Amino acid sequence: MTNEPQTMGRRERLRAQTLQEIEDASFAIIDADGVQALSIAALARSMAMSAPAVYRYFPSRDALVAHLVTLSYQQLAAAMSQAVEGSRRAPRARVRLLVTAYRDWALRYRRRYGMLFGERTGELPGDVTTQTPLDQAMALLIDLLAVVQDTTQANATSGDRTLDGQLRQWARSQERPDITPRVARTAILIWSRVHGIVSLELTGMFDNHPLEAQRLIDLEIASAVQSLGLPNP
Repeated sequence: MTNEPQTMGRRERLRAQTLQEIEDASFAIIDADGVQALSIAALARSMAMSAPAVYRYFPSRDALVAHLVTLSYQQLAAAMSQAVEGSRRAPRARVRLLVTAYRDWALRYRRRYGMLFGERTGELPGDVTTQTPLDQAMALLIDLLAVVQDTTQANATSGDRTLDGQLRQWARSQERPDITPRVARTAILIWSRVHGIVSLELTGMFDNHPLEAQRLIDLEIASAVQSLGLPNP
């Protein structure tokens, strides 16, 4: 008698296959026309299914969108993780790899990115907590920045006691309670600046101007990490 796991039954395989098809069809609609174009009826038509059949998988459009948001976060976090996995480059260079992967994913999946960071309504699925896969990507950035803690001031702060307390609380929420407020602040500044530049780029704000978004991002990274003393690549 072997201890091999039981294979998935036919019904489970069919359900998993249909769920994958629903996800693919939903993303196709979003990638083409945005999340506002996604409805249960439109999805059912694209799959040659009936709307009641789709409702067997998702009780509402909000539940479907919440599921797709979670998947998109996972895809973005995976792209960023893969960008630095196994890299032996200097921390600053790895930060750039991480951020470049973020921008590349946003440019490739513009409407999914808009879905993640635009205004949304509806409830999150029951298995989603306050931690999202994007927090995992933020943890990657924090860990890269924390590499230099031993070579900078051990108790470096932001210079604002109230903000320091908020930064420590935020670090605990990221499951990184030992990082300094300075590292936490730098991580948040990099994230917010990159998101701002990418968002402007996606809305076409740079289209008629001789500005390169990646150069702006590189400058923001350099500025944000300067106080940490990260070595040049």
